[in-house]
Amino acid sequence: MKQILKNKIIDIDSNYFDNKFLFEIYNFSKWINSDDAKIIYMSDLLEKRKNETLLEKVKVHPAMWSEVYSPSDELEIFTEIFENAISKKEKTHIIWITLKEEVEMLEKYYEELWFFDESINCYKVDFKIPYISTSVDIKNLIWRWSDYKRMWKEIFFVPPIREAGQVKSMYKWINRWSIAWIYIDNIWTEEIEFLQKELKEEHILPLTLAKVLNYNYKDLWVEWEKIKMEINY
Repeated sequence: MKQILKNKIIDIDSNYFDNKFLFEIYNFSKWINSDDAKIIYMSDLLEKRKNETLLEKVKVHPAMWSEVYSPSDELEIFTEIFENAISKKEKTHIIWITLKEEVEMLEKYYEELWFFDESINCYKVDFKIPYISTSVDIKNLIWRWSDYKRMWKEIFFVPPIREAGQVKSMYKWINRWSIAWIYIDNIWTEEIEFLQKELKEEHILPLTLAKVLNYNYKDLWVEWEKIKMEINY
């Protein structure tokens, strides 16, 4: 088995060819708080803008769930939080973003702080420095727009699943290291199978996954209770 650390992969036993990775991840099943930063849950703010009129249409067109908590509302909320964090110099972390426009705004800010490394086409962010950072919920990566028709209420969570282009963008920015971490509330079989697939198909590299499950979070704030996660690749 190989353990994935922040900047290296090491063998931790003599089974060199067993195709197993060991990750340490934070136990996000506990409520997240911080003395060093304001923690904002996008779901709480979107809930206040719930479109009750469109909610009726979901009964016939389940994909309308995405518009019940609309992308335009989410972007407006994000922009206000972003601008306040910068202007007030207040450390802020937004949990569960879903839009490429949000990360584009974030990346422009990181470029101004000279975090972009052209040689690797990634953002080498020291998360102790910027006033704003973000996370994406793993559920917004697992599910697709087309799944609404099949799954209905089982995937009616907030923030909603967005259209395919937005989901694809989240992958891009995870791999460019501009999104700080992937939020996993519980490690179910579904989550494990999803991450195994992403590693096998190289949509997410092992060292990148280690950063967004553990090490970036450690850089953001403080040590947190960790759990082990084993993945076959």
